[in-house]
Amino acid sequence: MLTLLFCIADKPSQAQQEWGYSQYLFNLYDINSSYAGNHNGPSFAARYRSQWMGFEGAPVTQLFSFHTPVAHDQIGLGMKILNESIGARKQQQLKISGSYRMHFGENTLAFGVAGGAVRQSSDISMIKAADEQDAQLSVFPNTSITPIVDASVFFNTKKFYVGIESTRLNKSAYHHEQGALARLYYNVNATAGYIQKIGENNLLQLSSMMKYSEGKLWQADLNLTYLINNKLWFGGGYRVFSGALIVACINITEHFRLGLSYDVAAKKMRTNNDGSAEVYLGYHLINRSSKSIRYF
Repeated sequence: MLTLLFCIADKPSQAQQEWGYSQYLFNLYDINSSYAGNHNGPSFAARYRSQWMGFEGAPVTQLFSFHTPVAHDQIGLGMKILNESIGARKQQQLKISGSYRMHFGENTLAFGVAGGAVRQSSDISMIKAADEQDAQLSVFPNTSITPIVDASVFFNTKKFYVGIESTRLNKSAYHHEQGALARLYYNVNATAGYIQKIGENNLLQLSSMMKYSEGKLWQADLNLTYLINNKLWFGGGYRVFSGALIVACINITEHFRLGLSYDVAAKKMRTNNDGSAEVYLGYHLINRSSKSIRYF
């Protein structure tokens, strides 16, 4: 286990370097800081994700975010707080972001930057070492704190959006032992979506996202969701290398929504885990008019 932990920390792998959510389309700020303020009022979101359930040491992530427009809707401000554990590795992040929004009629182009810090630590008590006298156990640090910097851009009309964000541009370093260096790899994510009104109160949304991490690691997904009577979102999608996913989200009130999703485990991993589950809670102090075709 100790050897495995060091390998993950010191070399590129297929493990996720940054967040991975199935319900990103319900609050795009969580994946793109330029989206801050796009809800026309203060907006709160909380997520809980349990990945690869039943697999020992699998990732568990909690995220809280807040964003709001200021300065007559030209500026967006936001904050993200993340807590994640993967086996013995623990990580907390705090990011503060700002965006500048330019309006072209009903279309908006926004540029954003975010900065903060990531705290990483390892719980040595969770490591089952084959050799209790392993010298690495005595040099492994408890905590490391390093800065992070992100940049993003986001464009949207009433029916269409596209955005791209690059995180950890400064390639923050994490020293896990003397003489060795493992970086938090930079990540790039691109997302796009299109929404079409069907009838009076129903909508169809097609969305996609692609993530790329330094080291030529990438992942992509495509989703199709349907809004029934302005109340219930239901749909699914497919994520490359992972498999199918199912998403449902209900607008409990005009301001409050609850989302649930389940990722079906890939065939080659079904004997080791029961898939991934995610819960989303969103609250908007000022909601868009029900006549608006925009629901992203």
